[in-house]
Amino acid sequence: MVAAPAPGRVRMRMTLAYDGSRFHGMAENAGVPTVAGTVRPVLERVAGHPVVLSMAGRTDRGVHAWGQVISFDVDAEAVASGRASPARLARAVNRRCVPSIVVRECEPAPDDFDARFSATGRTYRYTLLDRPVPDPFLAATTWWIPQGVDLSRLRLGCDPLIGTHDFSSFCRRPKTGPEVEEVSLVRRVTAAAWQDLGDGVLRFEISATAFCHQMVRSIVGTLVDMGRGSRRPGEMTSILAARDRAAAGGLAPPHGLCLWSVTYAAAGTDRELPPFRAAP
Repeated sequence: MVAAPAPGRVRMRMTLAYDGSRFHGMAENAGVPTVAGTVRPVLERVAGHPVVLSMAGRTDRGVHAWGQVISFDVDAEAVASGRASPARLARAVNRRCVPSIVVRECEPAPDDFDARFSATGRTYRYTLLDRPVPDPFLAATTWWIPQGVDLSRLRLGCDPLIGTHDFSSFCRRPKTGPEVEEVSLVRRVTAAAWQDLGDGVLRFEISATAFCHQMVRSIVGTLVDMGRGSRRPGEMTSILAARDRAAAGGLAPPHGLCLWSVTYAAAGTDRELPPFRAAP
């Protein structure tokens, strides 16, 4: 159950795009630059009070996003007066954080909306550059594979991923202890496919109801092993069944990964306030 805003507060929903190259992930981490740690102080200056962020995905260090969603509560009077309107909140972040972070949308949200807990699905994209010579203009957002990969083998490896499985072989298992319950790593993948964008650019897109830590990068690392010929695509089923991280391949580099979009059961707002949407 998502807690409603405190009396006199309005819930906001904001969609962020960011270049993760200089950030140590999305979530705040003392002593290092993070996306949330950069955005939150800007929002607090506009709102005039402390702000607590909820985020749809805790992307790792170096991972990018096009459709990261955050939610937070703002003083209702400040919103109504225009001092903390959706447009002003968005402009403040864009003025202080571009080009590394950009607000694509900002709008009031229903009281029961939470960027993390209301999400019904997330989609990630991973991009490879399959060329003998690298491209400096794609270096920050693609994994260069000079040895080459077989696209048909990459595609064959995807089929067993779709459905509900225990993804322990592809996830960094959370730390447990006497007072910490074992966390389930069962996830439902709804789509997983490779697309040839031409000129050696290959894109992997995967959608699931939720992901566990390092799941996509582990899957891509394993698929690339298959594409290079060091593993057979038919091994994917047995790798899943092993439920052992050692059974899968290594991690793909973070800079090729992008949180592309987050889906929610219902759209719209319950407040008559103008949203902000960045021009396409």
